[in-house]
Amino acid sequence: MKQRYVRPGGGLSDETIVVVRGGALDATLLAEDARKAHAVYGVYAVSVFAADGVSIDELVQSTPLVRFGSLTLMTVGAIRAGGFELVPSGRNPLHHSVDLGDLGAGVDRLLRCEHRTIVNPYHES
Repeated sequence: MKQRYVRPGGGLSDETIVVVRGGALDATLLAEDARKAHAVYGVYAVSVFAADGVSIDELVQSTPLVRFGSLTLMTVGAIRAGGFELVPSGRNPLHHSVDLGDLGAGVDRLLRCEHRTIVNPYHES
């Protein structure tokens, strides 16, 4: 099992927008991503990107988000209200992980968090 790289600091305000998924929220895909993280790092988690110091417009033009025609957004406050921790993980300073805890219950709680899905105008077809 690999050690997950957790960056020091990484505190995000509740108003910070986070891109949770490329596409709409889907329980099966969220669970699949969390299982992959668990296989590598031993924790059920979903990768997200935070618009921290950059605009949403800048964020959605970057790799890997530009690959998706639509994106699901949440605020950090909505994620925290769902009982989740955002962990500043990986080498990309905008990357974080939402640790789900229990896989099934965590996916269900994440699906219930307030969110919106937007069209990505920078999607590369």
